[in-house]
Amino acid sequence: MDRLRLMETFVRVVETGNFSAVARQAHTTQSAISKQVQALEADVGVLLLVRSTRSHSLTEAGRLYYQRCRQILDTLEEARSEVHRAEHEVSGLLRVAAPVAFGRIHIVPRLAAFYERYPKMRIDLQLDDSFVDLVAAGIDVAFRVGELKDSRLIARRIGSVARAVIVSSSYLARHGAPQKPDDLSEHNCLLYTGIDNFNEWTFYGSKDKAITVRVGSNFQSNSSEAIRQGVLEGLGICYSPTWIYGRDIREGSVSTILNNYKPSTLPLNVVYQPERRPSIKISSFVDFFTEAFNQDPDLSTVIRSLKGNSRFE
Repeated sequence: MDRLRLMETFVRVVETGNFSAVARQAHTTQSAISKQVQALEADVGVLLLVRSTRSHSLTEAGRLYYQRCRQILDTLEEARSEVHRAEHEVSGLLRVAAPVAFGRIHIVPRLAAFYERYPKMRIDLQLDDSFVDLVAAGIDVAFRVGELKDSRLIARRIGSVARAVIVSSSYLARHGAPQKPDDLSEHNCLLYTGIDNFNEWTFYGSKDKAITVRVGSNFQSNSSEAIRQGVLEGLGICYSPTWIYGRDIREGSVSTILNNYKPSTLPLNVVYQPERRPSIKISSFVDFFTEAFNQDPDLSTVIRSLKGNSRFE
């Protein structure tokens, strides 16, 4: 059997997570897909997948082989695209991951302009506030807000996201406004659990001296959208990226407080798998959105050093 075809089947099984999905895509049976993977294992002489009744997992050899297969298939796809497109044409499918609010507010509204520039591109956008496993999900490039934990990934820092202490007028009417960071311990603070030390809020006062306050809450969530709705409902105070609340601030639904103290920033990175070279699709996508973010009034003051710092090296 064609080894390349077997490699393609194996990669699809790894990235989709199950044999039946690959079988449906290939218009064949799950048994036929399983036999193709078995044939590949026989060809390389090692077990690539450990199978159970409901799932499968990669062996160590399987993970290494998957990475090599992915490199080969990416190279072939890029070569095929280059042969059949005009000079500088960008085309094909790009799988992108981003936090939910970031994707909703800053990626989806810009897709029409992106497609106008690159009409032959297709985007598969996966929105999740957790850090998605790029290999398991088959993601090409991801936007990540916050400190990176996975040292296996290649990262490109494209800026820093500013945060603010944000509250609704209804909460202030009932509880008053804290005058200094230490006062937050007496207020209900809504906690976003998607970052480390989520209940410790750090500020910089005079002479950039750090002030860290441990806050309490009766509501916490791993969803920034849920925290935003809680703020709008007057449940409490949050410590969040300002771009989530750009429209709310302009409309007067919420306001920022403790403005004499500077909250710590969060890094904004784009990341991709180490075995995937930054293709023209990835570079074009990142360059387009970096340029757009730099021109956005909600982002221009919170994402720094974007211009001239967007290309992968």
